[in-house]
Amino acid sequence: MRLLFILFLSIITLYGQVITEPTIEIGTFNAEWFPCKDDGEMMKKYNINFNDPPAGKATDLEKMFTMLQALDLELIGLVEIVDTKLMDEMAKKYLGPDYHFVFAPSPGSQRVGFLYDGAVLEIIGEPEIYRSVALDPDSWLRPAFRVNFKVKPAGFDFQAIVTHLKAGPAGWKQREKQWQVLKNIITGLQQGGQEQDILLMGDFNNVSKLGFDEFRPIMNELNFSWLTGEKDSLISNYWQPDYTKERIQSSLIDQIFISAGAGEEYVTGSVRAGGMCADGAKEYEGGQIPDYYEFISDHCPVYVSFRAAQDLD
Repeated sequence: MRLLFILFLSIITLYGQVITEPTIEIGTFNAEWFPCKDDGEMMKKYNINFNDPPAGKATDLEKMFTMLQALDLELIGLVEIVDTKLMDEMAKKYLGPDYHFVFAPSPGSQRVGFLYDGAVLEIIGEPEIYRSVALDPDSWLRPAFRVNFKVKPAGFDFQAIVTHLKAGPAGWKQREKQWQVLKNIITGLQQGGQEQDILLMGDFNNVSKLGFDEFRPIMNELNFSWLTGEKDSLISNYWQPDYTKERIQSSLIDQIFISAGAGEEYVTGSVRAGGMCADGAKEYEGGQIPDYYEFISDHCPVYVSFRAAQDLD
């Protein structure tokens, strides 16, 4: 994958010629227990043992990676990765040999990490694992993971953090603690003299009655922009099942936030969703439910664009 080119609304002209700027596309995606998805028997092979294991299908690898190939993203923050080796292998097979998957080890079955195009991006320094986000060293909750990326050879550089907070409405008590930990982490980065272009992304499971107010006060306090909250930009990136009938409802729990510094490189209004969410439907019932939901994930990738040629902070 190589840098894409777009025309900005604020067109720069020189001697009557339109100047274009290179961009990179950065997103986040919950790959739903990759590669098991809803296959309870496959889960057992990974030592994942539920009292009531699901009886559905495993991830259709070809369908998933064909979808990611079409999106052509340079960086994806991934969550719910069970088999990290397979993720790396399939990315190289379908997306190209320059793709790499780096991740945070954890006691639980799921990993968070970044899939990136090494032909476009390089890692600066050592990645950092924030086990404190799991609240307890032995917890099966996921840690957060930070990597400093730079567009080759001398373009946009930024710190990317991917996280996956506790699920469920009742999980808000733990998510509230996790948000305080994330706030402390970001405050430390902002005050530590490090790179100030910071991207925070992942599955935030904001499904309590508070909804978006689970995170909005903290993001405002940190002066972060909520990109996935841009007006009318998204309808859904997660499909909530209705357990009383064959129906799924749109929901927004996968988020991308950026610091004020990264706002200089962000292409305003570039938020998009992939997969079945690209159609903008609010719900599906019965036979209308796309195959994507059965074969790929109950989440969709969400992604945005950044100016790549130079670092403006």
